[in-house]
Amino acid sequence: MIWIWLSYVQSPQTFIRQVLLPCTSEIRDSEYGGIHLYCSNLSNRMEEKKIKNHGFVVQNGREVYKWAVTTVPKGINKLIENAEVTLNHINWFVPHSANLRMIESICEKSGFPMDRTLYSLVDYGNTSSATIPLSLDKGVREGKLKAGDNILLYGFGGGLAHCGLLIHWTI
Repeated sequence: MIWIWLSYVQSPQTFIRQVLLPCTSEIRDSEYGGIHLYCSNLSNRMEEKKIKNHGFVVQNGREVYKWAVTTVPKGINKLIENAEVTLNHINWFVPHSANLRMIESICEKSGFPMDRTLYSLVDYGNTSSATIPLSLDKGVREGKLKAGDNILLYGFGGGLAHCGLLIHWTI
């Protein structure tokens, strides 16, 4: 495993190029909302509906999939727009490795090629919050990531939250 130490250096060429943080109302007010992924031991009802499987984490996989393949490409486009670059300026895309079909669909809808996408799930499965660091490690070990590359990281998951980060790889 390769350890990555992040440090901030104030210069025109900073490590972090752009961040996309959606506001909570964007998540709460979306058509998907929290009804498709929740911890059921907090309440018996949600949005006037009786909660099934009380006492467990519940996920409606089909709806979470639809949320991810709709929301993430929109977030990517917003992040790219805010950074004033195009997808051609991005060397690598590193999404959360939830499942391969989801990654393929996100790439297709955002216009980013799969052959420039790093993911770890084939080797490790969905390791939750570790998928992006594992994908970066795999990219380094395979000699794909090079100093000077622009990398788009995009995480999403529990609570239907999502966040993107565009970094300039300096290692």
